Amino acid sequence: MIEKDLGFVLRRYNFRETSLITTLYTSRFGKIRGIFKGFYTCKKEFSSPLDIFTLNEFVFYPKRSEIWLISHADLVSDFSHLKKDLLKAKVAALLFNLLDKTMPLWDQNIQVFNLVNDCLNSLKQEPESKVLYVFLIKFLSLAGFKPEFSHCLRCQKSLDDQFSFSIAKGGLICSSCRGSVIDAKRITKQVCRCLLYIQRADFHLTSRLKVARDCQEEIFYILGRFLAYHFDFSDLISSDFSPASSELIFQY
Repeated sequence: MIEKDLGFVLRRYNFRETSLITTLYTSRFGKIRGIFKGFYTCKKEFSSPLDIFTLNEFVFYPKRSEIWLISHADLVSDFSHLKKDLLKAKVAALLFNLLDKTMPLWDQNIQVFNLVNDCLNSLKQEPESKVLYVFLIKFLSLAGFKPEFSHCLRCQKSLDDQFSFSIAKGGLICSSCRGSVIDAKRITKQVCRCLLYIQRADFHLTSRLKVARDCQEEIFYILGRFLAYHFDFSDLISSDFSPASSELIFQY
């Protein structure tokens, strides 16, 4: 059966002298791996250069094997603003690395697809640090790794002024339960409300949010620790997410 779908190019490498193998994230099929046979010789079938970060329309043949045959590719958007700014490109690269390393093959998630598209477009005008933490908060929720920011994980108590956050348990711990959770560390009410708002609000509404620099530092600290603990992403993201520095620090 022949299928057509939109997809982002997450990863690519040459195969023999004429072909290309890629990892794509599509709107209807989730993450797939495909081979473009004769990519460097069949110019008409592949009008897109298939650069990383580009959004393309693909024609392919789904099958049970891990690598699908892709017969056609047309460029939809190259997000040219990412090529003109190194920091924007680094943020986009981090988004794609997380997507590639966390999402299983063939697991459809149109909300994640739309989130990636929204984030790449918003990098045109929004600060890189804001796009990054909005993506991380929403992605963790949509991908099934949702941290709890609305109530205590142990007793279900609603948000108050004395909450802590447990990296290991992945959520809030109230003052009454804090003594029984070793890694619980205080989190300000402002940061907690900000995290909860981003988690629940539509993406376009997050552009209205104004977050103080000290709150951003706290948010990045929580998210960085959470990713490092639960997904071993210390090789991707350094512990210093501080927006106070001249640029975000990434490790590859």
